[in-house]
Amino acid sequence: MSTAVVVGRRRPGSGFSFWTLVTILALGIFAFLLLYPVLSLFINSLVSGGTSDSPWWEPYVNLFTRKLYYESFLNSLILAASATVGALVLGTPLAYFVSRLQIPGKIVVRSAIVLTFVSPPFIGAYAWVVMFGNTGLVRVGLESLGLTVPPIYGWLGTILVLTLQGVPYVFLYLSSGLKTVDQSVEDAAINLGYTRGRAAFNAVFPLLKPALSTSALLVFVTAFADIGTPMVIGQNLRVFPRLVYQSFTSEVNSDFRLAASLALVMVVVTVGALLFQRWYSRRHSYGQDTVRGLVIVPARRGPLAAATLYVYVILALACVPLVVVVISSFLRFSGATITGEWTLENYAAAPGLLSSLTNTLLTSTLATALCVVFGTLIGYIVARRSDRIAGVIDVLSMVPFAVAGVVFGISFSLGFGGAPFYLAGTITILALAYFIRRLPFSVRAASSQLAQMGRQTEEASVNLGVPPGRTFLKITLPMLVPAVASGTLLTWATVVKEFNATIILYGATNRTMSIEIFRAISAGQFQYASAIGTILILLALVPIVLLFAVTGKDEEILV
Repeated sequence: MSTAVVVGRRRPGSGFSFWTLVTILALGIFAFLLLYPVLSLFINSLVSGGTSDSPWWEPYVNLFTRKLYYESFLNSLILAASATVGALVLGTPLAYFVSRLQIPGKIVVRSAIVLTFVSPPFIGAYAWVVMFGNTGLVRVGLESLGLTVPPIYGWLGTILVLTLQGVPYVFLYLSSGLKTVDQSVEDAAINLGYTRGRAAFNAVFPLLKPALSTSALLVFVTAFADIGTPMVIGQNLRVFPRLVYQSFTSEVNSDFRLAASLALVMVVVTVGALLFQRWYSRRHSYGQDTVRGLVIVPARRGPLAAATLYVYVILALACVPLVVVVISSFLRFSGATITGEWTLENYAAAPGLLSSLTNTLLTSTLATALCVVFGTLIGYIVARRSDRIAGVIDVLSMVPFAVAGVVFGISFSLGFGGAPFYLAGTITILALAYFIRRLPFSVRAASSQLAQMGRQTEEASVNLGVPPGRTFLKITLPMLVPAVASGTLLTWATVVKEFNATIILYGATNRTMSIEIFRAISAGQFQYASAIGTILILLALVPIVLLFAVTGKDEEILV
């Protein structure tokens, strides 16, 4: 029986089948929550308003003629490209060493990488300021020893932080990709006279191009769309997302048309990167079967020690900011200076902690529940249908990965903030934005699991007269429980720390924890930002730990 029959089969006289209705629902969700906001963005880019009645094409002309515009755009491209290259350079050996060598303390390494993956990005940036800013603890300490260290602000610090934020993506996807390579590939290369190093470079890594391109895409899009990190550590560094944000939110010179036009430029860049990555990945995908995975490579003491040192140095660079955040949350501050006295007052006095915790839990729960229900159903359509509609849904389900958070925020504000919905500043608009933004996690989790499952049991059930919907609930869904759990917890872990879309959409009464952290940092109250940030890290990390414990798998479950 063909795939299309398995999905679309219906009983005589039953009208539309269950999966036909799900397909229509999936198209409706993407039309309403993805295409409609982007269409609103496009329409607003053509409507006169803001500070002038100039032609609609003026923002695009300014992008190439006015220094503020093209400098900000080029800065963001350079930052994103630099962070992508840096993350690939640092993360590729890290993943290879941890996967192929007997590195001591692997469980510590893997856990720490996951910790950096789920932590709020910009609070780590401020931790570097605390350590290496103008009056940073480490910088002042080194200067007392006669060692001069430049402040971390500007290009150097921004690229460093964005690179370290991107390393977990490379590690996670490359580690997962290495598990799909059969040992016979490396053995064949060695039998042809290659050294193990040349075999890895010439035989193994070419098979990992899809995994490398996926991680590169995520690092590039994340870095290109980041608002918080350049604002915290970049000082006067002009970046494109900040220009878009200020155009939309400025109380003096706000210009919705300008913001919409510039946001559309970001859509073109990020979706273009997604389409290029999909083309590149398909071109370099070899569809190999793994009978025996890559084994641990025996290494001499010297090379193993060097690899171990490399792993732990990169790990320290990635994790030290988080350690600073957690420890400083328990230290008393005198102004901006750490006194070294232990206290719990930071948690008690942190402004907006309880209300932001409540808002974060509410919006994250709503968004995650929606992602689980609809992501699982859409994942089934993607995996089981083999027609153009399924292909369209598959592409649409990937687009939220590429659309920047600030673009989501502006497009949702323009599309749903006013008439006829009037959702501006509500919990509902936050939950819906989080839902469509993180839906790909649940879709990919379900579709990947279904791609590894046969259809015989489902076909037999349908042929025996059981309706497709009931077949899915009684037979398919129980087999998808691990994938559903993975999608649920990963969605939660990423939703609770969402910032870029939230900073556009939040209202005065529904600030989330990420917003309160940013407000505290902006006010120079790092002790309060650390207290809220520590709780937020726990909220994001605990589900991942539970996921590892329940499934018995390591970080590969995240991809």
